[in-house]
Amino acid sequence: MSEKSTSKPADLAAPEGARLRTILDSMVEAVFVTDPKGRVTLTNRALEELIAKDVLGRRAKNVIKSKELRTAIRAARKKDAATAVELESRIGEKVYTFSAQVSPLPDDKGVVTVLHDVTLLKNADRIRRDFVANASHELRTPLTAIRGFAETLRDGAFADPEAGLRFSEAILRHTLRLQRLAEDLTVLSQAESPDHDYEVVPVDVHAVCNNSVSSLGSYARQKNIQLRLHVPPGPMVLAVSERAIDHVLINLVENAIKYSPAGSEVLVRVQRDLEQLTIDVQDWGTGIPAKYLDRIFERFYRVDKGRSREEGGTGLGLSIVRHLVLRMGGTIDVKSVPDQGTTFRVVVPIEPSEEVVEL
Repeated sequence: MSEKSTSKPADLAAPEGARLRTILDSMVEAVFVTDPKGRVTLTNRALEELIAKDVLGRRAKNVIKSKELRTAIRAARKKDAATAVELESRIGEKVYTFSAQVSPLPDDKGVVTVLHDVTLLKNADRIRRDFVANASHELRTPLTAIRGFAETLRDGAFADPEAGLRFSEAILRHTLRLQRLAEDLTVLSQAESPDHDYEVVPVDVHAVCNNSVSSLGSYARQKNIQLRLHVPPGPMVLAVSERAIDHVLINLVENAIKYSPAGSEVLVRVQRDLEQLTIDVQDWGTGIPAKYLDRIFERFYRVDKGRSREEGGTGLGLSIVRHLVLRMGGTIDVKSVPDQGTTFRVVVPIEPSEEVVEL
């Protein structure tokens, strides 16, 4: 038995105490009990895993630092009634959100506090709210423009052929933006859904990469960007999702071209070993400041909002890439230096049994 376990109150050594210990340690919620003076007399395994140090004998206010929790504990002791409270507290480097239930023990012997970690639920709710707000904003902007131009045409702008053509082109441009947004939302929904099947079949990754990169050749030439693909010679047949690889490459290469200056180049490098497939997409463009690197995979997040919209971006591309890579069991990393360029690295695991097949 560990030193921490031997420090439990002596009465837990009795059969009933052992039974209580088993019940407490089987709970996913963190639990601690305080005596009438507010000192911790009992904890469970969930609390011990949450807080690395031994808290027995310490005051409750030093276990979970929270004004709301201190108030709830005092209220439970004075009112002899259970109190529910939601609170945030920093433990180590992480901020947790807890739903706490604080109940007094019989005969004023203290208080029992049960902490349910709802951090993930709160984060999911925040992401949902942010997504709805951002999607509404992204939809509102082109819809407002389309309505304005359409009303102007209706009110007589057709009489001026030059103005009518200009307004019609603007309507078409914003309509295409809405179409791209709808398509990206669909792809993102599929990437996030465990019910959507990305079929894994033996495909020639060499050919997939070549087709994906080649499809952006005209866009690169239009921007005066040299697009290069380095792939080991010969076929590279692996069991992967062709659609997922294609989506990932298209998004990463298109972004690299978009944010590269004329006359520069974008390099796509594909490598494999016995355990993994590695795809690097490197540019020598504007780069991304370090403070933004942790957020660029968020939905609708843009480092340069104005330029991204001018280039026709929806703000969903990198989020789609991240979810697709995760669906393939892989990882994606980014290294960037402002004004020197950016490299995205996608690593997808390969089963040891998979072999390169000669076609």
